[in-house]
Formats: sequence, structure tokens, C-alpha cells
Amino acid sequence: MSKLPIDVPKEKLQQVRMDMFRKVQREKRTKKRIVSVAIASLFCVSLLFSIRVSPTIASHVAKIPGFQAIVSAVVRDKGIKDIVDNDYYEEINETQSKNGLSLTLQGVIADNTGLVLYYDADASFDISELHLMEVQLYQGEEEIEGGNGGSFSSHLSNRTRISSSVDYSFSEPFAYASKDFKAVFHFYEKDKGNIEISVPFSLQNEIAKEKTITANRTVNVNGQKFTITEIRSSPLRMALDIELDEANTMQILSIENIVVETEDGERREEKVKNGLSLGGNSPDGKFTLNLQSNYFHDSDSLKLLIGAVHAVPKGKDFIEVDFGTKEVLTKPDYLDWDISVTQEGVSFAAKRWDDRMAHSFVNSAVKGDGTTLAYKGSTFSDDDEYLYETENYEDYDGKAKMYINYFFNPIGKNIEVNIPLK
Repeated sequence: MSKLPIDVPKEKLQQVRMDMFRKVQREKRTKKRIVSVAIASLFCVSLLFSIRVSPTIASHVAKIPGFQAIVSAVVRDKGIKDIVDNDYYEEINETQSKNGLSLTLQGVIADNTGLVLYYDADASFDISELHLMEVQLYQGEEEIEGGNGGSFSSHLSNRTRISSSVDYSFSEPFAYASKDFKAVFHFYEKDKGNIEISVPFSLQNEIAKEKTITANRTVNVNGQKFTITEIRSSPLRMALDIELDEANTMQILSIENIVVETEDGERREEKVKNGLSLGGNSPDGKFTLNLQSNYFHDSDSLKLLIGAVHAVPKGKDFIEVDFGTKEVLTKPDYLDWDISVTQEGVSFAAKRWDDRMAHSFVNSAVKGDGTTLAYKGSTFSDDDEYLYETENYEDYDGKAKMYINYFFNPIGKNIEVNIPLK
């Protein structure tokens, strides 16, 4: 079978060749063994540089063992691409094995706001029923909280490799008092049971310091205001701190389709798509939006582009249900959802407003005594006309308020905000 041609731009190919030539020339004075390692490392970096140029290259490189997770990250996140370009991605390449499962920690990105682990798992058995239940991260002997994105379920038959990542986000700046870590992966497979693999690793790079800019730019959307107070930039993310105006007559539920555009036209999008859902999340009206990072670029100004702001009247941003009688006690007049209540959950059906496949309609459920009802999970489905969601809670027979997380009611669209940085 003939190989598929790969279309590589000539200018990029020439640049890669020159980079390799300069690197080899610098390394000629070292031992041959070191030269070989340098060329291999340069080949890896050159491939990573190239995947932004050609999707064809990206698709081929992603199939090479050890590349899939970081390639996928570079393709979808310009901030991660900058990290690779500026040699901030730290290769680890540490492998541990147990019960026929081999796990390689390929690399790490670490800053004061978070830490991302990129790994491969190879097995001598079909891993279509292998599940990653948890990943514990330790600094020395102390466990670090804040991990997410570490679970997956593989239902593809005859599969023996998984390439993925675990993302730790820190609510407060993390102190790297020690650079010695240990990641403990907890897997479960129906025939082999629990498989625990521990991978120790040490960071060598200097941790980049966060850059903070006081913005204080107030945005007025049809009389409803919010202020971008600070812009905090680190290699992994750009954080916009936002504060809602207490005098607002409407409760802003969502600021969505947000993009930051630099002076040269570079666009940095949301880390999580579909905007910032604000409904009921913070009683003090303060929130943080995370965007793709521009840490390695200097700009005099930024342009913030907002696709839409959604809001509902204040004091009418919740529904009240009785889990004992399985009734909806109150809901706002504008709310056209179909709602049904059981003793352990609430189901919603809403007409589609766009092409998204699922949406979280409500936030936490608060009992009459002010405590939060224990959340057990959600299920989502859809058809041509409706989106469906069921929120499941602990068994409870009392009343609770459920704050609306999202309702399609744009009070402003296509908003531009210019933010000077110097």
C-alpha cells in the first residue's frame, strides 16, 4: 500500500532544516552520544513546531508513541503551542509497570496556577474496559488537591494504548517549595481489578512568575455592568477577574463566546467553550474567566470580544422544589422549561437555542437551612427539538432552591472592550 503524501510548506521545511543544522553545529564539540540525543530531541521539537503549520503533519505525528497528548493540546490551545515554542514544556519520560499495564509520564507543564501531566498507558491486554478512576498528586509526602480531567472510559474494542493528560488547577498561587513529585494513577479493569501505578518525577525548569495587570475596565450592557478588575497571565492560562455591579437590576447568568485579540490579530479563546456561567456560583459577584495564555507575548493593549451576555431579573433566578411531594413549588414566569421532580433528582427539558449537545441548566440545590444538597451527578441527552438534563442528589424529602445556571436571554451581543496594558 502506498503511503499518503504529506504536504509540508517549503518555507517551514527549510526553517526546520536550518534549525537542525545550527543545533548539530553547536553540538559537534560534545561527545557523540550527546549529539545523538540532541538530534533526537530536536526532531521531536521540530515536529511539534510543524504541527501548527499542517493538519496533515499533526494527524501523522499524533500516531507516534509519546506525542498524541501534547500534539492534541498544541492543536487546540495556542498557549500550549507557545509553551512548546519557548521550551517551557518539560520532558519526563518516566515509565512504571504493573499487572500488564505500562504507564509513561511523557512530560509536565507547571506554573503557579496549575500543573498538567501528559501520559501514555500501554497494555498487554485489551483496555476497552479499562477506567482511570483517580490520579493523586503528591509534593513530597503532601497530597495536592485540585486535579481534574483525569478520568476516562475507553469503549473501543481491541485497543491497547491510551494517551491523555491530567490537569491540576490551583485556586491560590502554588508554592514549589519542593520540585519532587509523585503521581499515583488508580485504574480499574473488570478482569484485573484495581491497578495502582506510582510515577515519581522531579521538575528541573524554573517556574515562571505570574504577570498581573490592573485593568479596571467597566462594561455596560444595556444598563447592566461588570468590571474586568485584573488580568493575570501565566504560561498555562490568562485569567480575567470579573466583578458584577451590585446595583444591577438583572442577574447576569452567562458571558459567552469570549475571545482576547492582541495587537497583531492573534486570538486567544476560552479554555472551556460556551462561556462563563455565573448563575448562583458566587454570592459576592466575583468570577474568573480562563483563556488561552499569551504569557510569552508583549502587547501594549488587548481587545476583548464578547459574543453575548445573558441575564434574567434579579430575585427570579431560581426555582423551588419539594422532593417529598415531588412538586415544583415556584419558578419564574419567563422559564419555559418542562420540570419534573423525584425524591432523588430533578429533570429538565428545554427547547434548543443553538447547536450545542448538552447544557447544565441549574447550579447547586440549597436546602431550607442553607446547606447544600449533596450532588451525585448529571445525565444529558437531546433530540432534534429539545435538550434534556437530570440532576441527581442524595435521598431527601424536603424543600430546596435550585439556582438557574443558564437561560438563553441575550441582553447584549458582539461587544468589544479595549484594554490598555501599559
